[in-house]
Amino acid sequence: MKQRILTAAIGLALFAVIMLFFETLIYNIAIAALCFTAVYELLVSTRYVQSRPLVAAGLAFALAAPFLRLQAIRPYSILFLAVFVGVLFFILLRHHSTVRLEQIGLVFFVSVFFPFALTSLIYIRDQFGGFLGFYYTLLIFACAWGADAGAYFIGRLLGKRKLAPAISPNKTVEGLIGGIVICLGVMALVTWSYMGYGNYLGLSFRPNWPVMLLAGLAGSLLSVFGDLSASIIKRQCAIKDFGSIMPGHGGVVDRFDSIFFVAPFFYVVLQFVQF
Repeated sequence: MKQRILTAAIGLALFAVIMLFFETLIYNIAIAALCFTAVYELLVSTRYVQSRPLVAAGLAFALAAPFLRLQAIRPYSILFLAVFVGVLFFILLRHHSTVRLEQIGLVFFVSVFFPFALTSLIYIRDQFGGFLGFYYTLLIFACAWGADAGAYFIGRLLGKRKLAPAISPNKTVEGLIGGIVICLGVMALVTWSYMGYGNYLGLSFRPNWPVMLLAGLAGSLLSVFGDLSASIIKRQCAIKDFGSIMPGHGGVVDRFDSIFFVAPFFYVVLQFVQF
């Protein structure tokens, strides 16, 4: 428990430092590093893909994904994707005796979905600018990590009824409810704080509370969905964690499994209604 809390504290401090560079290329680089590590963990730790050329192609695209919306690169983003697909099939032709089609599909899915899920954080920044983009980004992490923390601590304290024992034996219904409550509470605290920050800057900031809380409710459920999805992958691959980069938490996928679903969900919702 102490190691878990200490790692979380260090992680939050690092998160705060990265957010200081929210409107700079350093933010893109940080997201790219997360994408690279996540794809590496999903392809290598699971032992689904043994082909080094396939892994290298997936990692290269994961690194490129957070930069495809840059003004100089955006017109060629489809070309990058086409080249990536071409490289995958070239590897299939070149190594057809050891590489199978399902491995091509897995590498494509992992290397596209997970990096673009994280890159939606960059899309939000670029679409809404520094002030609102920063707020929405904080809400995403407040929702995902608030739900995770609430489910963990409330589940340990009060948990009795198992939520999905065949997938994740430690998750409980009480933890799920506690995660939702903590998630909404943390999101409300972030919003109130940001209202005060807006007033300090002389900016008019009026959040849409009902929509924000509804998005938080859906996001907290998606957070659990992401967590369970990562758990079933680990169970099927007979591994405890995707990595060991974060002692007590595992790897990047272990820590960001909920973000992979919450971030793109918020991005889609924000295309129709702001909160």
